[in-house]
Amino acid sequence: GEREGIRRKPCPDSVFEVLKTLKKTAAESVYIGDSDVDVQTAKNAGLTCISVLWGFRDREELENNGADIVAAVPGDLFTIYEEKQHD
Repeated sequence: GEREGIRRKPCPDSVFEVLKTLKKTAAESVYIGDSDVDVQTAKNAGLTCISVLWGFRDREELENNGADIVAAVPGDLFTIYEEKQHD
């Protein structure tokens, strides 16, 4: 979240902080979120975003705001992961 030195989403500061802490790169990571702000935050950080439908926004709004991958239920995350491993 927002704090001194970490700007509020959609600025990618918090994402960069997490990546640094976990010693991971954007290429090794994915952003999972439930809003248009999350989609933009992921794009600003250079991460793939998986938008989820069990949260804040519906599919139409997420896709209208640039969502590329949408998970309808939590189990879809596993399917998406498996598909990406074979790309």
